Amino acid sequence: MIAGALLFGVLGPTRPTPIEKIEDLSIHRRFSRNFREHLVLISAVAVAAFLVWIPRSIQSLPIGGDTLFYISVVDTMNREGPIWAVVYTDKPFFYLVLYGLQHITVLSTADFFKVLPVIFAVGTTASVWFFVDSFYKEAAGYASLLTATSTSLMRTSIDLYASFFATILLFLTLGIYLRYREEMQVRQRSLLQVLFVVTLMSYWFVWGLLLVMVGLAEAISKERARRLKAFLVVSLPSIITLGLFTGVALLRPPPLYWGLGSSFGLYLGNTVTPVGTVTYTSATLDLSDLGLLQYNPVVPILAVVGLFFYRPRNFPSRTIYIWAFITLAFSLISTTGLHAALLIPLPVLAGIGLRRMVETL
Repeated sequence: MIAGALLFGVLGPTRPTPIEKIEDLSIHRRFSRNFREHLVLISAVAVAAFLVWIPRSIQSLPIGGDTLFYISVVDTMNREGPIWAVVYTDKPFFYLVLYGLQHITVLSTADFFKVLPVIFAVGTTASVWFFVDSFYKEAAGYASLLTATSTSLMRTSIDLYASFFATILLFLTLGIYLRYREEMQVRQRSLLQVLFVVTLMSYWFVWGLLLVMVGLAEAISKERARRLKAFLVVSLPSIITLGLFTGVALLRPPPLYWGLGSSFGLYLGNTVTPVGTVTYTSATLDLSDLGLLQYNPVVPILAVVGLFFYRPRNFPSRTIYIWAFITLAFSLISTTGLHAALLIPLPVLAGIGLRRMVETL
């Protein structure tokens, strides 16, 4: 269904992309619209926090199979120090954030992991609003509300801590990039460079998705040479950072170093892991178990409506189409597993679809 809508959007008859741009609103009307938009955002954040917190408030044991792993990581960092995350994990920044938040909140590790999913659900909901608001303000509230209901679903709320965190970074990075793409100043460029590096050090697969997605969208845009050069300036520090980590992995092979460089080396064909030598002939990822598809059928249906009305005729829409094509392709050809239920932009497309349906009423 989604694949058909994607193909229709690309190959179907041309029609204008229905994005409302109202530049000359009166002060009163602009204030009223902004108030409504922020009220919807606050409501969505409250819904996300409430739905994710409920099961954790009545369950004394940790929820989710991976939760125990994350608890052990934080406990290990409390014993060995934060540098342990850099030397022995492939998501050093993410684990350092967990370590820092746990110390700031002064909660026990078990209590902290009851609160953490609420923080990530709120962050994901707000970041979706920020992203959609950068190119389609009228649909931002709908997308954030649909995201809020999706964050509490069984498959997407049990243990996807790293996926939630990386998705927040992804939406924030895309939102800033779209806002300042036309006239990017040094401050915005520097902020994007930092976000690319942080995303790499939090979940390198999401960083790779971001790099390919925006790079392809720029490659098929007007003035592609200038656009690609500007995008290279933004992404180059993160590419250099990955090269440095990979270099460390080559110079200090396991057991001296098990960090990001070693993890990335795994997908280059051969690496040594704590359980022995592992060889992959190809790097494959499994997105077929999409929680948003499996447990909330309304969202993909609305996403199809969004794809039908929001055609790839400008840079934001092309970016979303490329994003959906990439993740859908992985879901069809992959053979190994990865928790990536939040990587397909269903809530964004569903928000656009819902907005269009409301307009027709």
